[in-house]
Amino acid sequence: MKREKKDYYEILGVPRNATQEEIRKAYKKLVKEWHPDRHPENRKEAEQRFKEIQEAYEVLSDPQKRAMYDRFGYVGEQPVYQEAETGSSFFEDVFREFENIFNRDIFDVFFGEESGRRERRKYARRGEDIRYTIEVNLSDLINGTEIPIEYERYETCLRCGGTGVEPDSGYIGCPRCGGTGRIREEKRSFFGYFVSERTCDECGGTGRVPRELCHECGGSGRVLRRVRRTIKIPPNIEDGGHLRISGGGNAGYYGGPYGDLIITVRVKSDSKFRRSGRDLIYDITIDYLQAILGTTVEIPLPEGGTTMLKIPPGTQPETVFRLKGKGLPGEYGRRGDLLVNVHVEIPKNLSREERKILEDLAKRRGIPVA
Repeated sequence: MKREKKDYYEILGVPRNATQEEIRKAYKKLVKEWHPDRHPENRKEAEQRFKEIQEAYEVLSDPQKRAMYDRFGYVGEQPVYQEAETGSSFFEDVFREFENIFNRDIFDVFFGEESGRRERRKYARRGEDIRYTIEVNLSDLINGTEIPIEYERYETCLRCGGTGVEPDSGYIGCPRCGGTGRIREEKRSFFGYFVSERTCDECGGTGRVPRELCHECGGSGRVLRRVRRTIKIPPNIEDGGHLRISGGGNAGYYGGPYGDLIITVRVKSDSKFRRSGRDLIYDITIDYLQAILGTTVEIPLPEGGTTMLKIPPGTQPETVFRLKGKGLPGEYGRRGDLLVNVHVEIPKNLSREERKILEDLAKRRGIPVA
């Protein structure tokens, strides 16, 4: 039977470059608008529209299915176009026929078998992972911290328990395949007539369909909810490191397990410290007289507070002092060091008195000056 190729983007009312979030919002709006219970006066039309919305969302919400649809114009089942004046050439028809045949298993085309491929039944399968990025301060990495987050995820529909079937409605035989779970087709191609048999895409090979879809989830078995949870950040996490929260992702399909929540941790840059693994680098600038005569300076610590560092007389520019155990904790809790990099500031302009003192000192030491 000939039928028109469906434009899933048009069905959902989104552009072809729509994001997953835009697709989800459009779907959520349309399933509420076209739920059959809201259209008792023309229920059959609403049911057909509702089914098309579900079909479109199932394809466009799955990156792999969407990519196949964008490329070939269909997913799984071969596209059947209306017989119309398309202006295609003889060779275009030949190449399209090759594509239609060899995109499916050759044994399936000739013998009606899946050739070892698993049937596309509605088996329970795992939900999608969700990725989330959080930012922490450098000071949070000393002892670790806990950060509350909020995000949206699909959870198992409580009304139907994830089956997608309205409670107490039960199942009926699939009208598309007559309850066999398989569809047999005879198709005419450039090479002759072929008889093929495939899994029914309406019932997924089970031979039955819900008598009535769940009123809460629209048959998907999942509902979108906003959740809050607290994420524990370990003290030794690296910038860009990942944390995996088992079961924190989307609910599975048809009773399948939840996916995971994958947290990417970004450490905010600190104006005081630079990081080098577990060590921290702190830059300080002192006057040339302090470098010559020695001094004591106050050094901030990453966890807060300060400590005093003694600069000995004659300290040279770019000398590095190491404060052991004042850096970041490592894998086994041992902290790195705080490296104090000393810069010496040489004045560009001296007073007449300062210059005379330095010239007299240079003369006594036999140092030529300008």
